Amino acid sequence: MLATQVFAIDRYPEWFLFPEKYPQIITGYSYSGNTAEFDAENMYCAYRSCVVYGTLEIYNDPDRNDWLKNSEYYYYFSPDSVEKIHGHLVKLDSFQTEIITGDYVDAFALSAPDSSLNSPWINVNDLPKPEWTDQTFWQDQTYYYGVGMYTSAGNENDAWKTAEEQGIFSILTNLAVGVFKLRLVDRELDESKSSMMEISFLNLRYFLNNIQILQRYPDIENQVFYVLVRIRKEDVHSPMLEN
Repeated sequence: MLATQVFAIDRYPEWFLFPEKYPQIITGYSYSGNTAEFDAENMYCAYRSCVVYGTLEIYNDPDRNDWLKNSEYYYYFSPDSVEKIHGHLVKLDSFQTEIITGDYVDAFALSAPDSSLNSPWINVNDLPKPEWTDQTFWQDQTYYYGVGMYTSAGNENDAWKTAEEQGIFSILTNLAVGVFKLRLVDRELDESKSSMMEISFLNLRYFLNNIQILQRYPDIENQVFYVLVRIRKEDVHSPMLEN
């Protein structure tokens, strides 16, 4: 029997906050009129194997300490892989995140487990803020790690999905070597005063396999969602990577 929570503000199932403990779970979000099953099917296939292609522009104005980002990038994955699993996901759990929009998050698996999903609910107010939220990127001998974050002030499902994507993006941008910088100087009539803006252009061309979501953390006080992502080094391929 599915255990459905009416509305989750500070309580989440363990499988959602600590997905690394539940590797069989495929998480799906309802959003923009799409069902959670649709999202789970697509993200499962994208995270198994995808191509990321695009550009990122970062604007920095030192006078205002202000960073602005403009990006255009895409995830490509085989539609055949989605067709193969379509209709084969088994829903194991569900909880609602938005009362007004009716959005929800579902836990799926490719087959029903031998035993029912026994995942406790966790009050995030009882959790210490993870140390990994203080970083955005690091690596060890085997993996690259990225942390994504996004404000939780808007739609919750959109915020979680954006933070998840930003975690992946953090890895890719930190590995990118095709970076070009342009400095713009704006001189006023009084030549003693001028301002400078730096623009960085990053090219993204990656082939990724086996993207893993390890943990999620909702910072209730500061209204920020954090997501920890991991990718094995041997699963990151790009002609732009340093040897």
